[in-house]
Order: sequence, then structure tokens, then C-alpha cells
Amino acid sequence: MNKNIVYILVFLTLLIGGYYGYQIMYPKPMPKPSMESSQVTDENEASGTSEEASFTIEQVSQHKGKDSCWMAIEGNVYDLTPFVQSGLHPGRDAILEGCGIDATELFNSRPTGSKTPHSTSARKMMAKYLIGTLKSQ
Repeated sequence: MNKNIVYILVFLTLLIGGYYGYQIMYPKPMPKPSMESSQVTDENEASGTSEEASFTIEQVSQHKGKDSCWMAIEGNVYDLTPFVQSGLHPGRDAILEGCGIDATELFNSRPTGSKTPHSTSARKMMAKYLIGTLKSQ
């Protein structure tokens, strides 16, 4: 095989890999569906606050699949639906195990993966999916 062709293939591979790596680190924010927005508003009105929504574990448990995936992690509630649907999670469908539950232990131990806590960059990425806090029982 010609040496120049090999260089071109290596360059293209690195270029494409860099693009997908960038997409993982900086996914495009997606607007929240209106159903969730009204749920957040209703919850705020009921609790008398307008700054931050809070959800019960029962509310989180209603979002337990690929089409709607909420997780409670370390006392916060995240709507990870856009991230799940993007297919960019390095563990692929492993993320679905945490949908609809308090996934703190799963997030911190990754039992089906490396058995280590998620990275600092994963924690930073989560901030854009934060929708409120978990009400204590």
C-alpha cells in the first residue's frame, strides 16, 4: 500500500475520532419537552419556591427508559434523556440501568464497567442536565 494513502487514512481516522470525542465532551443542549417544564413549574408552585424544583423518588421512577430517563445522583435529579438518546455514552446501554432510580451507587461504582467512579469531566457534563433536587423521604 502506498505510504501517502496510509498517512491519509491515519489522518482521517484521527479527524473523525476527534470529532466524535468532541461530541461526547460537549453535546449540544436540547430543549426540555414542555411536559417536563410544566411538571417543574407545578412542583415549584406547590412547594412555594420559584428557584429550584424538587422531586420525589416516585416522580423520578416515572422516567425509567430510553424515551425518558431521569436519575437521582447525590441528591440531585437529572434529565439525561437527550444524552441517552444521543448514543454518546461510552458504556452504551449501561446508562439505562440508572434510569428512574437513585443511581448514586451505580454512578460512583460502575459495577458493570471499570468499577471506578465516573470522571471529573463526566460530573461536569452532568450539570447541563440538572433539573432539580431529590426530596428526602
